[in-house]
Amino acid sequence: MKHLRIVIAAGLVSVSWTLGPEFVGAAMAQSTDSQTIIESLAPKKPKTRSLTRSFSVQKPVETADDAFLKALPTRGIRIDQRKKLDEIVKKQDLPSIDIEINFDYDSAQIRPSSLKDVDALGEALTNEALADSRIVLNGHTDASGSDAYNQDLSDRRAAAVRDYLINSFGIAPDRLVAIGYGEERLKNPADPLADENRRVEVINLTKS
Repeated sequence: MKHLRIVIAAGLVSVSWTLGPEFVGAAMAQSTDSQTIIESLAPKKPKTRSLTRSFSVQKPVETADDAFLKALPTRGIRIDQRKKLDEIVKKQDLPSIDIEINFDYDSAQIRPSSLKDVDALGEALTNEALADSRIVLNGHTDASGSDAYNQDLSDRRAAAVRDYLINSFGIAPDRLVAIGYGEERLKNPADPLADENRRVEVINLTKS
């Protein structure tokens, strides 16, 4: 069987899958609690400056990157939008976390053994610390299969996690962006079929 692995980052999420029944036991044992997710996805605090006599608070100026993230659609992301998003995530060093989520072979249905981790993610995203955050769920596969097949599978698996969070935790749909990367971004390029390449990455797009 193939299994899916989800990677969570502040404002962003990615999905991947692993092969073989030998991985099922490890996947079932693996779990991530909601507090760990909250701490990993919490917006990074800006560097503080020395106190001055002025106590006025200036509203942050919206940058072009901020406007891009705000307008990013929740589904159907174009290749140029994915590339721009990747640049912003790297430049702003947005927080993220990996969560392993398993799927049956050739399926976008979350395995029951992985629901505990997806539930922990849902609890974290409804916590007040992340309640206003916009999250990206990035789906990834290994290099087995065609490019087109892997792209479609990663899209469907990222969407499956998104739909589960919306239906089970009442998270507003516009807070969750589902993106499939197929085999484009292998986590372990030296071993294209390695299980760590099959994952979902979660990223928090909200800086504060």
